[in-house]
Amino acid sequence: MTRYAVLAESPEECATGLARLCEALGLEPTTAPVRLTDGRWLARAVTPAPDVRGTLAAAAAAQ
Repeated sequence: MTRYAVLAESPEECATGLARLCEALGLEPTTAPVRLTDGRWLARAVTPAPDVRGTLAAAAAAQ
């Protein structure tokens, strides 16, 4: 799993950056903007987990 982070100066800027990142790369947000000890804001996203049900069904059908 690949993890992505947005670092910003305000919670609004962080939320906007997270939404744009998720939309552009097809990511799933995992952490809403949180304030760091230095006053900046951080939000995180990850690549979506693959749908293993479809993968297993396709493998079974191929046999």
